[in-house]
Amino acid sequence: MTSNSNLRFIKTWSLTTTTDDMNSSQHFDFVNFDNYFSYLDLVFDDMDQSIDSFFENRQDEWFERDEGGRFFILRQQRYQSIKRLYPKQYNSKSSPSFSSTASTYSRCVERTGISSVINHYFIDFNDIIIYTNSNDLLNLSIGLVQRQQRSFLSFNVNAFKKGFDDIEWNLESYKMKKQPNAGGGSFLSEIFSCEIITRILNVELFKTEMEIDYFFENQPMTDYLVNFRHLFKQTSALTLGVSVTRAYAHKRSYTKLDAYRLLAKKLAGINCSTRNITNAKLWKQVLHIWCPSGKVARIVRKVYNKLDNKLKSNTVVIVTIVNCKWVFTNKR
Repeated sequence: MTSNSNLRFIKTWSLTTTTDDMNSSQHFDFVNFDNYFSYLDLVFDDMDQSIDSFFENRQDEWFERDEGGRFFILRQQRYQSIKRLYPKQYNSKSSPSFSSTASTYSRCVERTGISSVINHYFIDFNDIIIYTNSNDLLNLSIGLVQRQQRSFLSFNVNAFKKGFDDIEWNLESYKMKKQPNAGGGSFLSEIFSCEIITRILNVELFKTEMEIDYFFENQPMTDYLVNFRHLFKQTSALTLGVSVTRAYAHKRSYTKLDAYRLLAKKLAGINCSTRNITNAKLWKQVLHIWCPSGKVARIVRKVYNKLDNKLKSNTVVIVTIVNCKWVFTNKR
């Protein structure tokens, strides 16, 4: 669907062994996938996978250390594909080098002398990189496939070049850019939301804001609709509604009251628009919230946890921390 949809998922392992030469080492394992759903089975499998079975073919793997003493394990068959992706960094005479910080590792579950857990995923595109963790990925999958299940998750989007025109827009976002919207100052954030949602879920844009019909006029509106394939059910495409908003306070600190007003308004509006849409049958809706910082995202999460379940309904709330100012100012 997109020219840049070849994702590189980095499973981050934190290892602690009883041997001196591998003490507090980190393990990176690179895997290529086409879209979000194609690696969900791997996420589920890894939750139950024994670390011993993971290393049972250790002699067939490639080992190297970088200058900082970190220990890396790359399977031979995957090393060749990585070498093609990074021709300058990988050649027959050089060893791989990756950077990481202690904050990227979560607490580990001990297993017979080795602690391991998959914790962070890096979805790497040519123009942006998306950071998330396994818990949020599971919350997303559960929230999407179970119709009555609500969920809340967050991830970071880091654009290498922060300008609006520097993003490699896919076909779905290009369609949205060419279509009129209902007005307001959030058009750019809606386009970027469509870009991120379609990249992660590999879904197709179904209807833009002005293509959605409602029974009652002058009621809350959904920003766009996308079609996706259910992970477990062999059915026709299901429709997701997506409403986009921004948790942002201009020239002042964002407060819990701001978050409450935003969430209460948007969640109530989603519940209303779901019942009011006439030309599409929604599976459920997604509330996509842009945040300028992790601090704001934490405030939104705390307030969300205290809201009434009836207001939350079955909405999937996705909080995205982004480093692009135009998302909040609507100025290219």
